[in-house]
Amino acid sequence: MSSSPTSAGARDMAVSIQPLDVADIPACARLSAAAFATDPHTIVKQLGRQSYDMFAIARSGLEENLKRQNFVCVKAVDDQGIIVGHASWVFSGGGQKRASSRDTGDGESAPTPADKATEPDSRPQAHGDDAEEEGDPIERLHALEEADTQYWLQNLVPVDTPCMFVVGLAVLPSHEGRGIGRALLRHGNAIADERRLSIWVHSSHQAYVAYSKAGFETRRELNINLDDYAPRPPRDGEATMAVAGQDNDDGRWGQYIIRYMERKPGGN
Repeated sequence: MSSSPTSAGARDMAVSIQPLDVADIPACARLSAAAFATDPHTIVKQLGRQSYDMFAIARSGLEENLKRQNFVCVKAVDDQGIIVGHASWVFSGGGQKRASSRDTGDGESAPTPADKATEPDSRPQAHGDDAEEEGDPIERLHALEEADTQYWLQNLVPVDTPCMFVVGLAVLPSHEGRGIGRALLRHGNAIADERRLSIWVHSSHQAYVAYSKAGFETRRELNINLDDYAPRPPRDGEATMAVAGQDNDDGRWGQYIIRYMERKPGGN
């Protein structure tokens, strides 16, 4: 598969969208960990008794995703060869397979007969344990999110209709606001539009605006009072929704909204 350079806008930096390979996994996992280091939702989850290491989560996820033929994993590379962002999508249902070259079906790297459509149990899942650990409020949070994710998948996403899911998207914090996320989203949107597929995403609070600008519309929300689950108040220097400009600065973690969003083919 060949790279797909983007065109830079007035404030956007030029990046090349390229296939992500195994050698890129450590750098991309570090990037993901850095991107979520100031996310209050992630910080609260890291206060639980069970480990919630974003580097390990991202690394293991990419390792598994790259083995499967129904995933598209790409990186955004600057003119110095530095990875400044990455994203992954999965095809669900209808025999959809990994896209070729620019991921718009140009035939340079056609799928092989070994490629298979994703099964229902390979759809994106919320992180969490099967059984709630007694006395750990973070496990209650995991259970809440897992149940809501399953409701989304079982009741809002058409089971028998082929579609795509955004599995993950992250931008190097020092490069945020420079069009890298937009470039990655355009790449995935082009794949979906070529195949006339909807794209679904389980969006973080902060990513909502970017997804909205890329044509995604909210289908369901999960409003979480982080203070109901955090085992302690935030400490000096820890990011809260107030620090993120999303809530009042009153010593609380604040309200966090997870949004389940859909982009129809041709949207924006």
